[in-house]
Amino acid sequence: MKRLMSLLLSAAVLLSLAACSLNLNLPAQGGKVIEPDEEGFAMGYEGDTLRTAFFDMTIHNPKTCAEYEGLTPSEGYQFLVADLTLYNHTDDTQPIFDTDFEVIWDLDDDDAWAWPECNETAGPGGEPEYSVRSESQLPVESDLGIHKSMSGVLLYQVPEDCRDFYIAYYEIYEPEEEGGDPVYGDSFFVRFSA
Repeated sequence: MKRLMSLLLSAAVLLSLAACSLNLNLPAQGGKVIEPDEEGFAMGYEGDTLRTAFFDMTIHNPKTCAEYEGLTPSEGYQFLVADLTLYNHTDDTQPIFDTDFEVIWDLDDDDAWAWPECNETAGPGGEPEYSVRSESQLPVESDLGIHKSMSGVLLYQVPEDCRDFYIAYYEIYEPEEEGGDPVYGDSFFVRFSA
């Protein structure tokens, strides 16, 4: 009887240790999960997962290059290429736009930022239509389903002498009143050198 109790106690201890070691907030790729502080600001680095109200975002493999899949940047610029992985941790489908993710290369200069590269053409009614320049890019606009993941490349043109960057995401909520100003939530920054 003592042996049976000892085995049961050992099994219970092992099960509790296994349960304690599970952490569902850890990102699949390593790194840390970072949530905003009391002031609504979150800063992470390459490989970290930033948890927004709408999804988790992780930046991997940022690099600069003079050519990307047959594309070349404007004179005086280089491409910044970074892999982005998103995971919808919510119970609602989330709309995703490539313009949600801007790159910043100088926080002291209001003009030192860019949105991802895209093609702009005139639609049937003359309205602008946007499309990616490379098939590997994150779509210009898409929906991220409940508890689904998506990955794609963020492709930016940045000055050729820049090496240090932030990729920023800002939570923006629809105004409560029609025609009202959007409501801004937390701010997220991924800092890296490329």
